[in-house]
Amino acid sequence: MDAFSILLPIAVASFFVGATLSVVDRRWAYGASLVGAALLVLVAIRVIVVGSVTGGGWSGPFGEPEGLSMDPLSAFFALAAGGVWIATSTYSIYYDDRPSPLLALTYAVTLGSIALLLTASSFLLFLVGWEAMTLGSFGMILQASGRPMRVFSAAFVFLAFGEASTLFVFLAVAGLRVASGTFAMVPVALSVPLAGFVFVSGLIGFGLKMGVAPFHMSEWLPIAHSSAPSNASAVLSSTLTLAGAYGLFRLISVLPTPPVWWGGVMLSIGAISALLGALFASVSEHSKGLPAYSTIENNGLILVALGVALVARSESLDVLYVFALFAAFYQALAHAVAKTALFLSAGYVEHATHTFDLNVVRGRAKDDAREAMIGAIVAPLSLAAAPPLAGFVSEWMILEALFQSFRFSPPAMQFVGLLAGAAVALAAGLVLVAMVKYIAFSTLWRPSAVEAGDRPPGLGTVLVALAGTIAAIGIAAPWILRFLTPSVSAFAHLPVTAPVSGLLLIPQGWSIVSGSPFGILSPPAVPIGLGVGALLGLVYYGMGRNRVTRRTVPWMAGSAPGVPGETYGSFGYSTGIRVMLRSVLRTREVRARSGPVTRAELLTPVAYNVELEVLDPFKVFYDALVRFATATSAAMKQGIMPGRIGRYLAYLLVATLVVVVYIALAV
Repeated sequence: MDAFSILLPIAVASFFVGATLSVVDRRWAYGASLVGAALLVLVAIRVIVVGSVTGGGWSGPFGEPEGLSMDPLSAFFALAAGGVWIATSTYSIYYDDRPSPLLALTYAVTLGSIALLLTASSFLLFLVGWEAMTLGSFGMILQASGRPMRVFSAAFVFLAFGEASTLFVFLAVAGLRVASGTFAMVPVALSVPLAGFVFVSGLIGFGLKMGVAPFHMSEWLPIAHSSAPSNASAVLSSTLTLAGAYGLFRLISVLPTPPVWWGGVMLSIGAISALLGALFASVSEHSKGLPAYSTIENNGLILVALGVALVARSESLDVLYVFALFAAFYQALAHAVAKTALFLSAGYVEHATHTFDLNVVRGRAKDDAREAMIGAIVAPLSLAAAPPLAGFVSEWMILEALFQSFRFSPPAMQFVGLLAGAAVALAAGLVLVAMVKYIAFSTLWRPSAVEAGDRPPGLGTVLVALAGTIAAIGIAAPWILRFLTPSVSAFAHLPVTAPVSGLLLIPQGWSIVSGSPFGILSPPAVPIGLGVGALLGLVYYGMGRNRVTRRTVPWMAGSAPGVPGETYGSFGYSTGIRVMLRSVLRTREVRARSGPVTRAELLTPVAYNVELEVLDPFKVFYDALVRFATATSAAMKQGIMPGRIGRYLAYLLVATLVVVVYIALAV
C-alpha cells in the first residue's frame, strides 16, 4: 500500500471531520474541507498520471467487497470537483459570517458525500453517497437568507426532484445488478431490452440532477441555486451537477455498445437544454438566477458532445467518437471552473449591494474592489465562448463535432445533428447576450450613487485565482487534452490519442485538430491571430502623432446622465428578446398600479404601468401536475383513510391474511 492509498480515505474523511468541527467553529469546517479537497486533487493527479488507487475496503451488506478506489475516469471528476472546492472553501471562510454553524456543517456533508460517490468502488456505495449528497444540499439551501416560506419552498422542490433522481438511479443500478449479480462497476453484458431500460432510467435519474430538459426550468435548478447562499450555489451548480455527469459517464462506460438511438436521444435532450437554458438566461434579471440558467445550457452541451460520441461509436466513426469524447470531458472541466467563479462573484455582488437584482446593482459592487471584479468579467466571457478562454475551446470542439453529423448513416440522425447544431449556435448567441448583460450591469456600469456596503476581505484573491485558472485552461488546451487522455481511455475501454497536431506555423502538438475530417482552423490559432492583430494595431497607434482623445456626454435614452431610475437598465436590455421570442417565452403584458382602480381608469390604459412577464411553459406543466397530485391524494385520503377505526381494523385483517397466504405458498 503506497502513500496515496492512505491519502484517499483521509481525503474523504476530512470533509465529515469538518462537519463535526463546525459545531466548535465554522471556520474549522471550511478549513477541513479545504484540506480534504487539496488531498483529493493530489490523489486524482496521481491516478491520471500513474494509475488507479485503492484505499480501504470492507465487506458490504450483501457480502460483496466495498471500499474506496479511484480510476482515471473518476479521477477526472474528482480533480475538477476538488479544484472547485479549494476555491469555495477558501471563499467560505470569509463569506460565511452568520452565527449559526449549520451552513458550514451541511456544506462539509455535501462535499464529503460527493467525494464518497466519486471514490465508491461499487454502485451500492455510490447510491449511499448520492442520497447523502441530496440531503446535504437540501440542508444548505435551507440556510439561505430571505423570506422563510420562499426558502423552504425552494429547498422542498429541490428535495422532491432529488428524490425522484435517486429513484431512477436506483432502477438503473437494479437493472445492472439483475444482469451481473454484482454491484461492482465493471462492464456488463445485457440483453437489448434490459440495456435500454438501464440507459433510459440512468439518463432520467442523472439528467434530473444535471437539470436538463424537461426538468430544468423554473422547477428546481434555477430556484434552488439562486435561493441558496453563494458558496452553496457554487457547489450546487459546479459539482452537484458534475456528480450527475459523472454518474452518467460511469453508467455508459459499463454498458454494451450503444444503439444509434441512445446517442440521438441524448443529442436531442442536450440541444433543447442548451437552447432553453441560454434563452432564459438572457432574460433573467437575477444575478444568481442568470448563472443557474447558464448551468442548464452548459450541461446541455455536455450531453450534446456525449450524444455525438455515442452515435459515432455505434456508426464506427472512430475519429469522431474520440474527438467528441474529448469535447465532453473538456466542456465539463471548463464549465465547473467558470461557473464557480461566476457564482462566487455573484456572492461578492450580494455582499456589496445587498441585492440580486441587476437593475439595482448597476456596477456599485466594483467600487474599491477592482481585483475582485476580475472573476466577474473573465468567468462570463469564458461562458460566452470568448477566446482564448476555456469556454471558447470547449464550444468550438462541440460545434466541430456537430459539423460532422452528415457522416451519420441514418438520415434521421443527420437531421437531428443538423437541428442540434443550429440550436447550439443559437444558444451561443443568446448566452453572449446574457453574459454581456451580467458583466455590464454588475461590473462595468458606472454607478451614479455608490452605496457603502460590507466587502469582506479575501474574496477578491479567490476570484483572481479562478480567473487565472480559466485563462490557463484555455491557453493550454492542447496540453490539457493530452493530460486527460487516460481518463478518456478509461471511459472508452481502449487506448486513445488526444486530438492535437500541428497547423501551418503552429508547432506540432500545439493545435487542436483531428485529421482530415475536421477543418484546418483550430482554437489556438484564433488567439494567436487576435494577438498579432492587436500588436499591429498598437504599432499603428504608436506611429500616430495626434493622440487627442475626444470625450462627449453619452446618450442615456434621452435622460440626463446619472439620473437614478431613468437610465437604460438590465430589464430594458433584454426586452427585445422577450418581445421577439414571445411565442417561446410566452411573454405577456401585466398592467400594475398601486392603490384602488376606479371605473374611469379601467378605460384609460395610460393609468397603468405596463410590465412584461415571462411565463415558463414547463412551470405551467409542473404546476398542473402538482395540483393533480394534490387533488388525487386528498381524494384517496378521504376514501381510504377516513379516520374510522373499523376501516383500519379491516386493513390489518386483510394485510395479515395476505402475509399468511404468501408464506404458505412460499414454503
